[in-house]
Amino acid sequence: MSSIRLKTFVRAPLMAVAVMAVAEPAMAKAVQSAELARAVEQRASRTDFAALEAFGLEAMKRRDREGLNRLYHVAWTVLNQGDFERATLWNKRLETQARAQNDQRYLAIARLNALTILYDKGDLSVADEMALTARTTRDWFVMAHAARLSALALMDQDRVGEGLRLLKTVEGEIPAHDPYAATARAGVWEMTGMGLMKLSDVAGAAAAFRRFEIDDSNPEYPRPDFDSLYNLTRMALQVGDLPNAELYYAAHHRLSQRTNLASLSAYDAALCAFVAEARQDSRGVLDCLAPHEALIDGKAFLALDILPARGVARARLGDLAGARRDLERLRDLAPEGAVDPTERLLEAELLFGSRRPREAFEVLREYQRERDLHLSRRFSAGIHQVTGDMQQQLAERRRQLETARANTQLQQAVIRGQNWILAISLVFVLSVLLVLLWQRRQSRRLKKAQLHAEAANRAKSEFLANMSHEIRTPLNGVVAMAEVLTTRDLPERDRELVDIIRSSGVTLERLLSDILDVARIESGQVAIDPAPFDLEQVTRDVVALWAPLALGKGVELRLDYDPTLPRRVIGDAVRLRQVLTNLISNALKFTQEGAVTLEAVQGEGERVRFTVTDTGIGFDAEFKSRIFHRFQQEDGSITRQFGGSGLGLAISDDLVRLMGGELDCESPPQGGARFWFDLPLPPVEGAEDELETAPVPPAALPRADRSGAPRVLLADDHPANRKVVEVMLEPLGIALTTVEDGAQALAAFREGSFDLVLMDMQMPVMDGLTATAEMRAHERRTGAEPTPILMLTANAMSEHVEASHRAGADGHLTKPLSVAGLTRAVAEALDRANDQVLA
Repeated sequence: MSSIRLKTFVRAPLMAVAVMAVAEPAMAKAVQSAELARAVEQRASRTDFAALEAFGLEAMKRRDREGLNRLYHVAWTVLNQGDFERATLWNKRLETQARAQNDQRYLAIARLNALTILYDKGDLSVADEMALTARTTRDWFVMAHAARLSALALMDQDRVGEGLRLLKTVEGEIPAHDPYAATARAGVWEMTGMGLMKLSDVAGAAAAFRRFEIDDSNPEYPRPDFDSLYNLTRMALQVGDLPNAELYYAAHHRLSQRTNLASLSAYDAALCAFVAEARQDSRGVLDCLAPHEALIDGKAFLALDILPARGVARARLGDLAGARRDLERLRDLAPEGAVDPTERLLEAELLFGSRRPREAFEVLREYQRERDLHLSRRFSAGIHQVTGDMQQQLAERRRQLETARANTQLQQAVIRGQNWILAISLVFVLSVLLVLLWQRRQSRRLKKAQLHAEAANRAKSEFLANMSHEIRTPLNGVVAMAEVLTTRDLPERDRELVDIIRSSGVTLERLLSDILDVARIESGQVAIDPAPFDLEQVTRDVVALWAPLALGKGVELRLDYDPTLPRRVIGDAVRLRQVLTNLISNALKFTQEGAVTLEAVQGEGERVRFTVTDTGIGFDAEFKSRIFHRFQQEDGSITRQFGGSGLGLAISDDLVRLMGGELDCESPPQGGARFWFDLPLPPVEGAEDELETAPVPPAALPRADRSGAPRVLLADDHPANRKVVEVMLEPLGIALTTVEDGAQALAAFREGSFDLVLMDMQMPVMDGLTATAEMRAHERRTGAEPTPILMLTANAMSEHVEASHRAGADGHLTKPLSVAGLTRAVAEALDRANDQVLA
């Protein structure tokens, strides 16, 4: 609303008696206010707003600070009438002229005016910038303007005392003899009067408005505004002085009709309604507002005052629907957290109109309680600061006249107060010490709990690592030897037994991997590693992996790949392959006939949707809420009939979330199941011509630049593991040298010449990581070409893989080994070594 008009006032003068008791007699106040009202009307009648505009246009022709101050006067006067459009125009003119003259003072004034327009339109956040300017500016004129705006914002929050204290402080900073000191003081006294109005200090407010209107006003500047009449009317209503309120309003109405400004007509209509409300004339309230309802409703700051009066009038005249609309509008406009007792009054009138008198009485009683509390808080918060100077002067005079006895009593009172302060301080210090002791004890407990948790986490990780190593080591012997036996010419019955051994070992190895994945996910050790990869190749590889199993079951395994998808994308191919593998494996497990389909299509933006559909047994809707929980099967018969640990879907759900997607599923009534998820897979720009193809295992192992069979050094402390590798590599014609620990491996490496080193990680005497690091150091010292080193280990944790790379290993193979995997890894390592030698 307009920054110089009172935003809120007390509708019932309950506090007026308390305030008036310490002020001048009521008659003297009325006379003082009436004289001021006549002076304002006479002054405003001698000019008009057209003359003000002409005054501003003449000021634009000047190129001095006086011209800028005149433009400031025009912009501020127009702004105070609520005409934001014209005020913005004049403020822009002020800003333009100030910039042309490089006058920082009036550039700051123009900025503050712009903030005021925003504030009056309802943007209360700009109050912080106003307050900051008041605190930090070095220009006393800018400080005075910013301070009065900041004080108004404080008063709007019922922080009247703070606002008045700020005004008093800044008033002392205004120099006495500066040409523009009166302009600054007038603005300060204007806001001071508004603050005193909120405290029902009629005499004080009238005196402050007189300083603004007469004492510090520049008679050479046209003043067609008459805002003080508006405020005097509101103040008279506030203290129950209806005759003078009607007198002031009549003057305001005459001047408002003379200006013919729409914004002033809206204020005049509002003032008319307030006077009619004081006369208990509900019809008069509505008659006053009817011609200007659209304009008033459009001004949120004015509507906050008008809506309670209009709503009560409508309710009393039977227009309950209109009253409810006013109540809803009032609630919408009220600042968040603000307490407005008038809402209760309007609610009570609505209840009376609805013939619910008992409820209306309860609400009315609540209104009276909230109103009295509101007034008491406002009065208590401001009156002490407002009258502080006066009280200090009176106290000083009393102290000069007091006798020695009074001084003694005062000293005794001070001593008693000091004793109380000392006692309270002692209690406070003891409380602080107790709190500090408690915090220290809590800190120790938390530290101890943290150490226990960290130790438990380390123990868990070490346990998983050791269990992985201890289980995978013998499992490597079982699975690898079974795989080797499948390549031998065995009778059909023996081959079947070997296949059972191999299948059981693979199942056990997969279960172990699932358990380790769950542990890594729970401890937050799984990290997504985005990198470019061939999306189509990954999906085809997954389908190809499960094609033999599907063929053996008589189930069709299909891939529906959207050809419009980008070929190379950025994502974690390993984790994507793991999720797709789990979903297809799950689908094949529960599908005895029909088909399993993997679909990859373009999703929204750069997302790709993957869907796995099967024609299996499906699942109940009740089970869907638990399907992604760990160790969950629909019932015990599922496990007995189909097997499985119930971890695959849970791991897949966690991995999809880590990759930025969400896994979901459904089971149609006709049977089957459908699982899908979307992943962000942005395409690799400009990489379509550089597609990587899956490496093709060579027909024969490449040789290094030495003559004869490739020489491979194997270091493993477990005899079974050494035998497994020996048997797997035997058909390849490799010259294999085996040792039992890292120290022996290092000695053999220094003495001999090897094309490849296969290194176990955990060994006695010297572990594989230390041996690998020493080998790399030996190569650097001697200037030898790096020899490929592959880690063959049962340690499957991600931190172990990273440790291998840091030590200098070129690759990492997890036990149990497969013939194909070991052969491919050895071939690729030797092939890279050949390329380096040839280069």
